[in-house]
Amino acid sequence: MDTLCRRCRRAGWLLCTILLAVPLPVSSAPALPDARQPFSLEPQVRELSAWLAARTDYREPPIPGILFESQSRLQQRCFPDFPEQRGTLVKGAYDPAEKIIYLDTEFESDDLVDRSYLLHELVHHFQVHNAEDIGFRTRGILEGEAYRLQLRWLREAGVSDPLVTLGIDERTLLIIDRCPR
Repeated sequence: MDTLCRRCRRAGWLLCTILLAVPLPVSSAPALPDARQPFSLEPQVRELSAWLAARTDYREPPIPGILFESQSRLQQRCFPDFPEQRGTLVKGAYDPAEKIIYLDTEFESDDLVDRSYLLHELVHHFQVHNAEDIGFRTRGILEGEAYRLQLRWLREAGVSDPLVTLGIDERTLLIIDRCPR
């Protein structure tokens, strides 16, 4: 647990969604120099935002900015203190200062699991915009809530075992929830 908490501290305020222990594909394509605008995700973002507003006490905020970034840029964003790529796949990140969701360039809008990661990052957007109403919460609690809502959305979408689908278990969720920073 201590190692996970150190990782939480190193990630700074950026909230990142990762798949643990997923081997990264080797690619000869160069990393994108800058983030790029995605195809329009506005209809999906509005639908996911409405879902969150209906199932939480959060007020629905304005739609965030959404950009795509290469896996190497997402890893740099989420793990700035690590010079080499991690053995994890970062599916998305939310920057609360910029109010932008960054998604992996491999994001597929018609893939249920990918959309669940977009929802996960939207949860962080909702949390930031409702911070005055929810009071202080550790990043671990915020991250745990985002995972639990993501799991609920997947269940409601018909995924029989969302924990297995995301490669996470209840013990890991408890560790995330208890991370003090």
